Amino acid sequence: MEIKHEGIFKSAQEAIVFACNYSSQQYAMSAMGKILQRGASGSGRGLIGLDGAGQAGMVFAELQHIDYWQLAALVTGKLTRSERCDCRRACCRGWRLSRVFEEAVNQLADYVALTLTPVLPVKEFRVAVLMKYFGEKVSPLETAKHLGIPKNAAERHITAIRKCIRELEKDGLTAFAERLDKIGMIISHA
Repeated sequence: MEIKHEGIFKSAQEAIVFACNYSSQQYAMSAMGKILQRGASGSGRGLIGLDGAGQAGMVFAELQHIDYWQLAALVTGKLTRSERCDCRRACCRGWRLSRVFEEAVNQLADYVALTLTPVLPVKEFRVAVLMKYFGEKVSPLETAKHLGIPKNAAERHITAIRKCIRELEKDGLTAFAERLDKIGMIISHA
């Protein structure tokens, strides 16, 4: 007889978003803190403090069981892309790309270079395509123009790179959803 669990997340995607956006600095709020936030309570599904941190850790532990590159594609899209910067230089205007997001995009650019054939050998172009794919305001075609890559070739490679990452995300989400469903973390709709 299989034990049914209530679950906590509506979908695998919701679990990833929760884990990636859960701040380790969230603590149970005082009554005054709740009033000041107009009734908001904690983060996702009412989990706050150590409960929320524990749940985020459990999601990440389950993510470790899927293919590394699928995990990288799933998590990169949910990471916080920018962070405050106090360097006071005009170049960043108080914000910069988060180091974790930059590293994840760079790793995926390397994966694309190893996986796709043919692929343009210019990592800067692949990074621009991935930055745009994950929501940054970057123009891969402008990057290609700057690098001397013909527009038609750039467009072909943009399409191939996006397709590769979409497939990683799709396959990863399927594998992850199966894992979460099996252990009862997904709300069952029976």
